[in-house]
Amino acid sequence: MFRHKITLFKLFGFSVSIDASWVIILFLVVWLLAKELFPNYFPELTNLTYWLMGLAGAIGLFVSIIIHEFSHSLVARKYGLEIRGITLFIFGGVAEMKGEPSSPKAEFFMAIAGPIASLLLSILFGILYQIGDILEWPVPAMGILGYLSGINMLLVLFNMVPAFPTDGGRILRSVLWWIKGDIYWATRLASRISLMFAMAIMFIGFINLLGGNFIGGLWWILIGYFIFNAAGASYQHLLMERSFGEKTVRYFMNPNPVTVPSYITLQEFVDKYVYHYHYKMFPVVDGSRVVGVITTQAVKTVPHEEWHHLQVGGLMQPQSPDNSVAPDTPVKEALSKMSISGLSRLLVLEHGKMVGIVTLKDLLEFLALKMELEA
Repeated sequence: MFRHKITLFKLFGFSVSIDASWVIILFLVVWLLAKELFPNYFPELTNLTYWLMGLAGAIGLFVSIIIHEFSHSLVARKYGLEIRGITLFIFGGVAEMKGEPSSPKAEFFMAIAGPIASLLLSILFGILYQIGDILEWPVPAMGILGYLSGINMLLVLFNMVPAFPTDGGRILRSVLWWIKGDIYWATRLASRISLMFAMAIMFIGFINLLGGNFIGGLWWILIGYFIFNAAGASYQHLLMERSFGEKTVRYFMNPNPVTVPSYITLQEFVDKYVYHYHYKMFPVVDGSRVVGVITTQAVKTVPHEEWHHLQVGGLMQPQSPDNSVAPDTPVKEALSKMSISGLSRLLVLEHGKMVGIVTLKDLLEFLALKMELEA
């Protein structure tokens, strides 16, 4: 799901990572707190104090989101769901779950755990704020506590919006699933409801933009756009799960792929293979042995005048687990590997020998045909 992330630490057996987009949200949160929120509510403090408060508030939000996602993960583990890790990204965080919940009950309790954790954090920071008010704690500390109480309550409200795949959307799906006993029907309906919410949120954003609230309007639009894409992607993912089931790569592979000799020049490769077959990746062979893959993306990095001199074998990517799968690999795993590697074609190897190639195009064509016939 996340191709650009950095692992920070592990806790309770879960790895916590940040997506590259978190750098954006961290900067925005610190800047908004230091330049807008805290100066408006607590005037006459120094500029340095505002920036320190902004940094502390951002760190508090960071920790709050981690606690929220850990709550999901711990409940998911109780119900036997495998959680690959927790990743923080531009709009919060996500527990990377492998597979779907086994029952409506499991989904409900897993989904509700996060908002409950955020609600408890909001109450805790609110109590600390009241204690600080009585004991006359410093203004910066009071400001940070008040912010963390409020932001955790906002996390509760945002996550309870019935827009799949937010927590509220998952709760909605669990109820629909319980009513009809069909997770696919429940996911389709929850996704459609989510799309309507997403469009309403983006509409609010455009209204704010027209009213002169550029920052607020932009955030509403981005959040709506995220929900719109995530809702559609979640339903498509479930459709793929149902369509491919336990089918393996062997079922879809081409057993007679076009191969490229390692000794030909890049110019020959482009003229005789790329322009003829229109593929973006080809297996490279040395005699009868597959030694790697050559991609059009790699060729693009070489100046055109060198194509007549450089051989395919000098530019190919060696055969590795990243660009190959076994014939008995489930299709779902092959698709995941394509997503991570960015490759649309994978070698199929059995006992070290190439027995075929599997392509994203073939898999998607099968999926589209199945959806058309069974819709």
